[in-house]
Amino acid sequence: MTRADIQALADFLPPLRQPGFTAGKVRGGEQTEPGVFQMPFIQYDPVVDAFVKAAYRHSWVLMDFDWPVWAQSDEAKALQDDETAIAMATPEQLGRLITVCVRQERFCDGTLMSAFDSGLILRVVERAATLVGHPSSDLE
Repeated sequence: MTRADIQALADFLPPLRQPGFTAGKVRGGEQTEPGVFQMPFIQYDPVVDAFVKAAYRHSWVLMDFDWPVWAQSDEAKALQDDETAIAMATPEQLGRLITVCVRQERFCDGTLMSAFDSGLILRVVERAATLVGHPSSDLE
């Protein structure tokens, strides 16, 4: 990852820290006519949509990576649950976390919203901001 790729993540820090920021809302589920119900869906905040687009554009969503297996690893669990671990995460580990969050959403609606609501994505973005804030980092 280049400094520009990491900066693209760090740029999301201000909107994610805004008081009252919510990743999205569950919509639908209403009865549209007798016996017919609309399937519930997540309507994401535009910040989340922009984050996903930036993740793809800056190659944070890894293509040659067995994310379902890695998501079950001790490393993945530590990065998700231990604030100390994520505070030391490498750019590669951040990419793996982002990949898991974005790809899981395609199979289970709402997992990305959970990653935002739990603070995981904020912690990833904070780590990216820390990485670009240190000129001595091993970044181009």
